[in-house]
Amino acid sequence: MPEAKGKMEDDKLQFVDTLRALAIIGVLLVHVSQHVDGLNGWLQKGLSIGAKGVALFYMASAFTLFLSLSRRSGDKRERTSAYLLRRFFRIAPLYYVMLGIYLVVNGTGPRFWLGDQEGVTATNITAHFLFLNGLNPYWINSIIGVEWSIAVECMFYLFIPLLFKLIRSVRHATWFVVMALVVSFGLNTVFVQYPWINDHSLWGHYLYLWFPNQLPVFGLGILLFFIWKDERHWKSIDRVSGGWLLVSVLFAFFGGMTDYLMGVGLLLGAYALYHWQPIWLLNRVWSWIGRLSYSMYLTHMLVLGLIVQVKLPFAPLVSLTLMFIMTLLFTIGLSWFTYSWIEQPGIRWGKKLISRMKPVHKQGDSVKESVA
Repeated sequence: MPEAKGKMEDDKLQFVDTLRALAIIGVLLVHVSQHVDGLNGWLQKGLSIGAKGVALFYMASAFTLFLSLSRRSGDKRERTSAYLLRRFFRIAPLYYVMLGIYLVVNGTGPRFWLGDQEGVTATNITAHFLFLNGLNPYWINSIIGVEWSIAVECMFYLFIPLLFKLIRSVRHATWFVVMALVVSFGLNTVFVQYPWINDHSLWGHYLYLWFPNQLPVFGLGILLFFIWKDERHWKSIDRVSGGWLLVSVLFAFFGGMTDYLMGVGLLLGAYALYHWQPIWLLNRVWSWIGRLSYSMYLTHMLVLGLIVQVKLPFAPLVSLTLMFIMTLLFTIGLSWFTYSWIEQPGIRWGKKLISRMKPVHKQGDSVKESVA
C-alpha cells in the first residue's frame, strides 16, 4: 500500500516535469526567433514571452526544493551540508563541462555582456566556477549566454534552509512573496539611479537578471507548494492572504512590474495544470523533455549556433518553424547524451558522498535511508 500511495503521488507530481518542459520550449522559441529576420512585430513580441520560461524553472525549483525538504524533515540526521552537496552535484558537473566547452567554442574575446572589458578573465571564470558570476554585471552572462539563471538559482539555494524553517503555511508564503516584491521594487528603484558601471544599457539588463528582481517568482513557487500541500488547495488562501496577494498584484500593476504579473499568471496556470491533469500535457513525452530540460538549457545555444549557419530561403514564419524544429530535435539528442553521461552520474556521485557522511549506527539499529 505505501508503494501504491507513493506511485500515485509521483503521478500527481508529473505536472512539475511538464512545467520544466514548457519552460525550455519557451526559451528555445525566443532564442530561435532572435535569429530570424522579418518576423511580424506582434509575433516577435508574442514569442518574447518565451523568455518567461526561466520564471517557470524558478517556480518549479522552489516547489520541488520545499517538497524535498518536507519529505526529509523527519530525518534528524539530514544536515545543511547534505542539502548543499545534493544541490551542488545536481547542478555543477554538467555546468562545469559546458563552461569549458563554450570557452573553447566561443573563445574569450569581447561580447555584449563584457561591456567595455576586453575579454573573459581568469577572475571571471573563477567566479563562474564558484557560482558568483551573478554578483558582477560584466560576469553574470558572459560565457554561456544563459548562465545568469544558474547563478541566481544557486543564490536562492543558500536561503532555502532558512526559508523552510520560517515559512510554514500559505499565509507565511504570501507574506514572503509580498516582502520580496517590495524589496525587489525598492532595490531596483535605487540602483537605477546609482549604477555601478558606466554602460547604462548593460546595467539595465543586469538589474533585470539579478537575484533581487527574480526573488518574488521563487516566492510564488513556495506559495504554489503550500497551496498544493494543503488538502483544501485554493480554499487554504484565507481572506488575509488573499487580500495581500491582491495588493501585491495592484502594486505590481501600478509599479510597472510586469514580470511579477506574469509570474502570478504562471502560478495560476501551474495549479490549473495540476488540478485538471490534461492528458495532452501530462504524458511521457512532456515528462521526458522535462527531465532533459536542464541539459537542454545548457546545450541549446551550441546547437543554435550551428543551425543559424544554415541560411533558409523561406518566408520568416516558415524559417522560424524549421529552425525551431531542428534546434529542438538536435538539442534533445545532445541533451539525452549529457543527461545520461554527465547529469545522472553527477547525481549518483552526490548520493554516494552524502551516504558516507551518514553516522554509523550500532548493529541492530534499523534506519531507513533515503537520499533523492
